[in-house]
Amino acid sequence: MSLRIAEVSQRSGVPASTLRYYDQIGLVPTGREGNGYRAYPEDVLDRLRFIDAARRLDLPLSEIGELLRPWESDACASVKARLRPSLDEHLERVEETIAGRSGLRDALWAARAHLDELPDREERCDPSCAFLLTEPGPVVACSLGDGQAEQITAWRTLLSDGQVERTAGGVRCVLPIGRLSEAAVLAAAEQACCPFFGFEMILRGESFTLTIRCPDDALPLLQDLTGLSLVPA
Repeated sequence: MSLRIAEVSQRSGVPASTLRYYDQIGLVPTGREGNGYRAYPEDVLDRLRFIDAARRLDLPLSEIGELLRPWESDACASVKARLRPSLDEHLERVEETIAGRSGLRDALWAARAHLDELPDREERCDPSCAFLLTEPGPVVACSLGDGQAEQITAWRTLLSDGQVERTAGGVRCVLPIGRLSEAAVLAAAEQACCPFFGFEMILRGESFTLTIRCPDDALPLLQDLTGLSLVPA
């Protein structure tokens, strides 16, 4: 038994205009009745539920389309193996966005607090009272001195156990979970001498993802730690 677009829309909660768009891009293909109306199979409702769940995770439609094929035909274990990397990559993108937005949020809060503290003067503003003149960030320089070479060697030894890649605002490396405590110790030591570095560790079973971020003017120092050739992204 086939379903018409109005019934599919009513039962799924997906607007008819969205169903037509899904048809156009091949995400939810349809047949045609003799009178030209779109005809959907009964299982289209399951497909739409999958698409809705994936869209709630903000996965792109192109990626959803690639996941639909194994979901409808392969074993559950195969679908899980295909879906996990997609979720991992999307999670990392979201974490990067959150980190960037957190920095912006802190800057906005600081700017607003500084603005509220300014006196209501009758004179015109001058640079000393501009609301953007909040406290400057940390100086981009390593204070470790002679111990810097030893620290760099320790970082490169750790990172050699994974694949370091460039990411927004820094670098990312997936490492075995057994190196987690070593990474935490190094990150804590690095924060003490280079507070402009930001470190994030996300645990995933037998591995963890280490992300190191820094301002563009600190990229030469990050390059020393990683051995990568880095330029502002």
